[in-house]
Amino acid sequence: MKTLLSLLIMLILCPSVNAQETGWILTTDYSTFGRVRSFALDDPWTVSGDVATIPGDPSGRYHEGHVYIIGRGGANLIQIYDPEVGFALVREFSIGAGRNPQDIAFDSDGEAYVSCYDEAVLLRVDVTSGMVTGTFDTSQFADADGLPETAWMLARGDRLYIAGQMLDRNNWYAPTGPGSLLVFDMAAETWVDMDSEQPGIQPIALTGADPYTRIEAVESGTGGWNLRVGCVGFYGINDGGIEDVEPIAGVSLGYLVTEQELGGDIGAFTSTGDDLHVLVSDASFITSLRRFDPASGSVTVLDTGNDYVHADLAWDGDFQLYVADRTLGAAGLRVFDTVSGTELTNGALDTGLPPFSIILPITDGVSAVPQVGADRLSLSHPHPNPCNPAADLEIQGRPGHLVRVGVFDLRGRRLQDRTLEIDSSGRASFHFDGRDRQGRNLPAGVYRVVVQDETGFAARTLTLLK
Repeated sequence: MKTLLSLLIMLILCPSVNAQETGWILTTDYSTFGRVRSFALDDPWTVSGDVATIPGDPSGRYHEGHVYIIGRGGANLIQIYDPEVGFALVREFSIGAGRNPQDIAFDSDGEAYVSCYDEAVLLRVDVTSGMVTGTFDTSQFADADGLPETAWMLARGDRLYIAGQMLDRNNWYAPTGPGSLLVFDMAAETWVDMDSEQPGIQPIALTGADPYTRIEAVESGTGGWNLRVGCVGFYGINDGGIEDVEPIAGVSLGYLVTEQELGGDIGAFTSTGDDLHVLVSDASFITSLRRFDPASGSVTVLDTGNDYVHADLAWDGDFQLYVADRTLGAAGLRVFDTVSGTELTNGALDTGLPPFSIILPITDGVSAVPQVGADRLSLSHPHPNPCNPAADLEIQGRPGHLVRVGVFDLRGRRLQDRTLEIDSSGRASFHFDGRDRQGRNLPAGVYRVVVQDETGFAARTLTLLK
């Protein structure tokens, strides 16, 4: 009851923010602590003050209305924040010393999985209790040092794809050979063999070494989808590239573009419609933002730093590209037009500490960036809130479009699932009755209502009292 009362007080005192309108920047100077700031996704891209203190070597994800911060290195912890109640810290817990967690991903039932860099294990984590509830050995995929160096992950359906960097810790973390994508069946909780002709359970073998970037899922052009990942290889040598992978057959399709063509090591990339935008580090470790056009094979330099300053980038799904720039004395968030390649901001927007990583409100592979125009998808505040047991919410969107409405608990489990049609006036109504999809009464607590279609989603928090 005390926890519920505390959450209720936060909901009353803290302003509610539609997740569609806000992104987050993780900042750090690699000292003891980093910070989080929010920013508006549209002009003038207003950046907040610090809203949270986080570990100094963080990564982050957005999932079903919450921001998850992974404390890497020696921090070994997970933090969960709720943007709708003043970025309140919902929970913080350790995943165990010496593991060096890298990323978090969720299955369709809200179960969380965490990859580890310094221990050959994949973790199942209960984000409600803060307990590690399962461990799955990855040593069978390791090289001679016993570790596969698992890093970024991507969940698609029941499959979890995990980057295995395959580095030699006894030789300055140099690649020992091509990297891999480990494949885990989250429903059966077993590793998937992607090459039955070889003995043992085989991952997807990559063309390149050291898959360093986030993993993307992109349309294949044949109605299916491919995986895409950037392999950096050996630093200072143009031996990697951005690689496409066919996930069903479990085979690499080779490089879409090589580091030789891009002009340096790959730091990060994002697929922006027909093009790719890539952060590249040249032989002198000077970073730049470059655009690659697969149709023509051309590479265009959009921005060049004076040092290793470009840290991350993210795409809004339309025309805005957000770039984290760590230039000494001029660090901050910058925004570029993906069509023209010009900078939309007038220099970097101050982020306090230098920006390190950008998180956009994306869940289930659907971008939450708002549509342009009055018919963008939005969700009203619940009324009444708190409720006992019923509340109503109004949805606005494109007339005639179908939207999916889900109710989730704080663990991320889907408790209700409905499909509604937006009427000719651009509206639909959702009635929360305090029950799950089986008609059972839900306990008192805090719940998330999420509405989404093919263009984006919006989320609100409501409190059920008993």
